[in-house]
Amino acid sequence: MVRERVQEVVATVLGVDGAGLDGTSRIDALTTPDSLTLVEIAAALDDAFAIRVATEAMVGARTLDDLVAIVEACRSAVAP
Repeated sequence: MVRERVQEVVATVLGVDGAGLDGTSRIDALTTPDSLTLVEIAAALDDAFAIRVATEAMVGARTLDDLVAIVEACRSAVAP
């Protein structure tokens, strides 16, 4: 469920077809990443999962799997 939702979020933010994305899909292959792109993805993940993704966490994000790991870590941090 998390992976599919992250995939949808990334596809929406980047304006690409989510069907072609998988865990190894690289953000830099989908768009020319810059700090604004990463902030937009982080904000969309915040909204989609009701979490707070730290900007610092996004710096090392290169693939969809990286984003999934970030979301799961954030969800674990706020879980009771």
